Amino acid sequence: MRRYIGHARRAIEEWELVELLSVASESARVLYLLAADGGLRRAEVLALRDVDVTPTRIRIQCGKGQVLRWTINTERIRNAIAIADWWQVKRPCYGWLGGMFAADRDRAGLPADLSMHCLRHRFATRLLRQGLNLVDIQSLLGHRDLGTTAVYLHDSADRFDRARIAMEGEVCAQYEPPVDPLLVRG
Repeated sequence: MRRYIGHARRAIEEWELVELLSVASESARVLYLLAADGGLRRAEVLALRDVDVTPTRIRIQCGKGQVLRWTINTERIRNAIAIADWWQVKRPCYGWLGGMFAADRDRAGLPADLSMHCLRHRFATRLLRQGLNLVDIQSLLGHRDLGTTAVYLHDSADRFDRARIAMEGEVCAQYEPPVDPLLVRG
């Protein structure tokens, strides 16, 4: 049975993330990128310490269910942390972070259906679109159940085109359609 997390109905698109980052403060950019490019939950972002971050990976110790897991650290996250001098910044509380996101979302002119959790959905969806297998995505998100991970994976607008090309490329490469004699003029 598929469970539904009611507070995020879709993944934030890259152009929406760029708009959001353009209006956010330096420290807020770090918070948003940790969720969007690292897949961290709101509480995990706030509990992160400098010793948890390596140049390529991020250790999450205070995650849901208190299960230790690792996720990726991107160049964009590293740059945002360096610019903001983020380890010296006082972090907002959990509830205030949601309000800060809503205010930045509204200033950027983005739809009201976007929540901070949509950034985490973006992480999972982007990994799937890049060809990462579901078990690896499940591990990076810290899910026990693959069904929970499936909730985070959103359709790509071009999925039907990619499916058709995959099938036609395999089937039609060897197939030449018959020539209609009525269309052939000599």
